[in-house]
Amino acid sequence: MTSKDFNQSSMDYDRSINRLGRITSIIALAFMIAVPLGIQIYFKLDIKVSEILFASSSLIAMFLPMAVVENISYYPVLGAGGIYLGSITGNILNMKLPCAISGMKIAEVEQGSREGEAIALLAVGVSSVVNTVILFLGMFVLGSFILPILQAPVLKPGFDNITPAILGAIAIPNLVRKPKLSLFPLALALLAYLVIGPAQFGKVQSYVLIGVMLLSVGLAWFNYRRKAQA
Repeated sequence: MTSKDFNQSSMDYDRSINRLGRITSIIALAFMIAVPLGIQIYFKLDIKVSEILFASSSLIAMFLPMAVVENISYYPVLGAGGIYLGSITGNILNMKLPCAISGMKIAEVEQGSREGEAIALLAVGVSSVVNTVILFLGMFVLGSFILPILQAPVLKPGFDNITPAILGAIAIPNLVRKPKLSLFPLALALLAYLVIGPAQFGKVQSYVLIGVMLLSVGLAWFNYRRKAQA
């Protein structure tokens, strides 16, 4: 295959992925909205849009920036197909992203490459299927047997720290591989956490994340320019 044919195939793949991703996202949103809308119609509830927006304003202010930043930060790892599928099925941070990174390491492909994007899409798809099967078994088959075990006091500390453990496993290799680029943003985020305090940090963490991401991009660009001029 010539480079021209490869570029054309890549463009066709991108168009098909984005078209399919938009269609499936619209279908998923329609089903999500159908549940509360169906309840409202069935019980004939009087809903005022102004009251909904007012009640949701604090949540929108907190989670909208985080949603935008997360999709931007996940894209270089998951690619377009992984982002679409992961956003529909959920659990990107604690399930889909680790699966995609592990898959690329096993296949020995680089993040952001065409091969890496294909592996990430396959990993997210397999993770989604496995997650669905486990949820089905947990709800209808093994729930009554497993639930008492999962609620045991000895296991509670582990379940309370699942997300930090996953974030640590993802972050540490990047810190070790690129310490000059990673340590300063990490120190800044830690300083913000200590200054703001754990009680209030959750309300502004999305904005701190945006600031740290911009700083990381700025540092990377500065290092690139310095090496180019050397």
